[in-house]
Amino acid sequence: MQIPPGFEDLLEGLNEEQCRAATHEQGPLLILAGAGSGKTRAITRRVAWLVRARSVWPSRILAVTFTNKAAAEMRERVEVLLGGGDAPRWMGTFHSIGLRLLRMHADRLGYPKDFVVYDDDDSESVLRRVAREMGLPKEGLKSFSSYIDRCKNDGLLEPPQPRTPRESQMAEVMVAYQKELRTAGAMDFGDLLARAVLMLREHADIREKLQSQYEHIVVDEFQDTNVAQYDLLKILAETHRNLCVVGDDDQSIYSWRGARVDNILDFPKEYPDATVVTLGRNYRSRTPILAAAARVIGFNRKRHEKDLAAMRGEGEPVRVHGALNEVGEAAFVVREIARHQADGVPLSRIAIFYRTNAQSRVFEDALRVRRIPYRIVGGMKFYQRREVKDVISWLRLLVNPLDRLALERALNAPPRGIGAATLEKARARADADGVELLEALAAVGDEGGAAMQRKVRSLIELVTDLALMARDARAGDAVQAVLDRTGFMAHLAADDSPEGANRVENVMELLASVREFEQLSGQTDLRTWLDRVSLVQPLDEEKGAEALSLMTVHAAKGLEFDSVWVCGLEDGLFPLSNRRGKGRGFEAALDRAAMEEERRLMYVAMTRARDALCLTYASTRVRYGQLEAGRPSIFLAELPRDQVKIV
Repeated sequence: MQIPPGFEDLLEGLNEEQCRAATHEQGPLLILAGAGSGKTRAITRRVAWLVRARSVWPSRILAVTFTNKAAAEMRERVEVLLGGGDAPRWMGTFHSIGLRLLRMHADRLGYPKDFVVYDDDDSESVLRRVAREMGLPKEGLKSFSSYIDRCKNDGLLEPPQPRTPRESQMAEVMVAYQKELRTAGAMDFGDLLARAVLMLREHADIREKLQSQYEHIVVDEFQDTNVAQYDLLKILAETHRNLCVVGDDDQSIYSWRGARVDNILDFPKEYPDATVVTLGRNYRSRTPILAAAARVIGFNRKRHEKDLAAMRGEGEPVRVHGALNEVGEAAFVVREIARHQADGVPLSRIAIFYRTNAQSRVFEDALRVRRIPYRIVGGMKFYQRREVKDVISWLRLLVNPLDRLALERALNAPPRGIGAATLEKARARADADGVELLEALAAVGDEGGAAMQRKVRSLIELVTDLALMARDARAGDAVQAVLDRTGFMAHLAADDSPEGANRVENVMELLASVREFEQLSGQTDLRTWLDRVSLVQPLDEEKGAEALSLMTVHAAKGLEFDSVWVCGLEDGLFPLSNRRGKGRGFEAALDRAAMEEERRLMYVAMTRARDALCLTYASTRVRYGQLEAGRPSIFLAELPRDQVKIV
């Protein structure tokens, strides 16, 4: 294209496809941005081009993305290109844009303009109160919260017609929850989008004013939009129809958060006159990595075809390693990392990916043995996770009933109706009388009512019985007894949300670590294992120190590293199946949509690597307390043989 004189700097450094995207004139535009293709550069140049070269007022451009960090980065880049003051004022996350719209017109929905926005903790408090008033166990709060989120992601402020007794219960909770929010003059994050859409649909004057105002709309990470977000965009873009959406359907991995990949897949159907520009030059990965990733994602049926070219040229083949078990897998990966580090790759440019949080434990243990510093991205280190610390507190209490900190933590893990006031009285009694906290708690319990006496006596009897058992039991058997007799596992299992499933798997991984310790060391004493745990934890890296990264694949989205290991590539683990077979691991087949999302997740994992990629699996693995035979992931069978080396 011919660039108007004086604007060459806006397009400097862009390739042909990026230039086409940045300078598109009128009408809908779909920018298919393959992995590592420089999409942020293209869309920020587009915003600058509209302002400087096409004289669009900054106030008439709406730019939307998903995170505050991404919005800030977009704003900074545009300000550099335009010179500060000319950056669009309507630039932010979906939720921030929804909030601004509602602040302007909340009274039209019967809300005060200074309505309160509840964060997740506030919403949980309301749900807890609702559940208590309805006589429901609070262990199911996450399930209720997930249900309400799903409804609002679909633009529903009232529950749909229930089909099962469980859905009827959830619908009742949502109605009561919404009533509580309305009474408090409050909205949660889901309301900010669903109510903004409702406002635009019900009030023509507001809708027409905003449709006229937004001459151009630019949306980043469009593959992650849900129903409510897309509805908001379609309504606002109705007049000018200059809706530019940027994304990659091959990287849509958040359906569990409400993301709808069909939004980007069906965009050309929704807008038949849309221009489609594919950013097909990858500036991140070497040819073997990109070719292997492209072959795997090519097995998905529902996708836009893309032909990505690796601009950094050839490199070493993708390596695949099969280990005997998860311990051998971790040992291999850590040895390889040490070799890469010796070859000059900084630890900060190295990453280990896995499908579930619980998998981090064996890698953390192996890294500690070699004293290699690491950080967990997007989560906590294994022994710092709440449910893991809860169980360890119980175990510490069994070997030392005088451990006050352990007692205070174990006291309500799971909850036993012994509240903070009772505990504070026991602390004061212990300090005043010079006795241990457990003895003081017994005295406070005896002074309370009959219900409190029963609760405290039951706790003390449980601690006593378990402590006596733990003296002679193997460490693993002691852990199993704690999980069973305290009701801890039943408490976790009552939460059927994804977070609840993660907590269950973390606790079972803790049990697996004890069994592994017994087998490898020949030691069976619980105190010896606890000493080992307490000694390894201080080896965490100092803040700011050079460290490698461990994370789930979901947390890796948007990042890149020189050397990447993707681990646990076994059917049932990656791709992940959450339905367990009868004593034989994970047998239920995923439906097509779930399998395609798992394959997109694999594609994201592979395309984070710049120079070196290694994929690993184990023949056997302990999951949920059982030894399971592993079958190599279908994704390994989909790799191109000419780009792979077995090691």
